[in-house]
Amino acid sequence: MKKLLLALAALMVAGLATFYLLPSSSKPADANVVFQDASGKKLTEKDFNGKPTVYYAWASWCPDCQQELPILNTLKEKYADKVEFVGVAMISQKEPIENGKKYLKEHSLSLNYYSDVDSSFQKYHEITEIPTLIFVDKDGKIVKKTAGVLTQEELETYIKEIL
Repeated sequence: MKKLLLALAALMVAGLATFYLLPSSSKPADANVVFQDASGKKLTEKDFNGKPTVYYAWASWCPDCQQELPILNTLKEKYADKVEFVGVAMISQKEPIENGKKYLKEHSLSLNYYSDVDSSFQKYHEITEIPTLIFVDKDGKIVKKTAGVLTQEELETYIKEIL
């Protein structure tokens, strides 16, 4: 029993460390990372250069994503003229492209919706869990990368770092 409790405590510490200690990256936006919008139009990360951008990797079945999306929606409205918010749905057999669009509509969320149809976003940014948020300055430099649910206050702190 003691070993089980120690193992659980170690897992909790590792999880918190992962959340708080994800390193920022000096990687630039990548023209090879391709998104597809709801109409089928393809864009790359470079299309968002020139404006601070918050990328959020999510899926409609993810409870943590469901918790964070309304907060992101509020911040998108608050920072509409200053920051681009790019929601990137992680597409899989479990998450076909239609599910994300349907989820946003059913929950009256006005977030931008793009899909990672070829997994290039997930691979380039080494996304291993969702939600993951990537905060990019106007020059396309990644300033912060987080995994797990953030509070509105934490999100605003990171947004201010890219303004």
